[in-house]
Amino acid sequence: MTKSGLVRIAVVLLGIVVLLVGRGCYFYSGYYSPPATAAPDYGDIIVPPAPAAEFPEEVVPAKEMAVLIDLARYNDFDLEELNALMLQLISRGLTITLLDMEDELETELSSDVGALIIVSPTHEFSKEEKEALHDFLDNGGRLLLIADPTRRDSINKLSLEFGLIFEPGYLYNMTEYETNYRNIFVTDFEDSEITRGLKQVVFYTAGSISSADGGIAFVDENTHSSQIESRTRLSPMAMANDSKVLAIYDLTFMTEPYNGTLDNNQLIANIADWLADAVVELDDTDEEDDPETETDNNVYNEIGNQDEREVNRGEP
Repeated sequence: MTKSGLVRIAVVLLGIVVLLVGRGCYFYSGYYSPPATAAPDYGDIIVPPAPAAEFPEEVVPAKEMAVLIDLARYNDFDLEELNALMLQLISRGLTITLLDMEDELETELSSDVGALIIVSPTHEFSKEEKEALHDFLDNGGRLLLIADPTRRDSINKLSLEFGLIFEPGYLYNMTEYETNYRNIFVTDFEDSEITRGLKQVVFYTAGSISSADGGIAFVDENTHSSQIESRTRLSPMAMANDSKVLAIYDLTFMTEPYNGTLDNNQLIANIADWLADAVVELDDTDEEDDPETETDNNVYNEIGNQDEREVNRGEP
């Protein structure tokens, strides 16, 4: 390469350098020094707590009875999530028993079980098991069905036996809610032993249940379903079979710490009372059909008839 060619290249490179330096000096004069940022005073930040309510409960222990919890259907929940309810049941003198996969439902229901709890079952019940459930309810037992829109389940294949449908979707309220629009307030209750003393409860991502007998707790006009538009009176709780079957479409409200919100603990206590009431019905039935009691009554009546005969004959 000739000397003149090298000079031309040097001139071009020098021009590029001058251009870049000139633009940098024009657009970016000096160095940027950001102002000091004051750290927030975390002590002054106030986070609104969840609405809680005192729950002074006086428990009257019930008669001895077992409450069976179904774990044989690959249920989509952890047993610890029922701690609040189980504590209420134990405080009433009830025994908690678990139905495992190797157990037979028909056999377990024929023992001292007075109530059965089924949560989010993912496997179906057989025809024989459904028949055993109907017999169990006819004899005074209680059945609690719990599902949750955030869990997998096939609960409708069982709940349809009692005229209950856990509908698709979840309930939400964009006007008034607890922290999240899917955490809904419920204040409209039908009179029942489940809703006794309730003013306001919170359900967390709940769904709606349709039933032939109607619901026992209803959402307000600002609460809607993510999938149901044909109805406005939606209910996350319902009863069936002469109030022997209770269906609830939310599990979170009875888990810790959400059970302490508003009247949620009162609702859990009412559910425990309702389950415990089965022992009264079963014991009364057993007592009426007790052959020993019937024999004692016959002996007593025979003694009374003998005394009456002696009086009529004038015998002392």
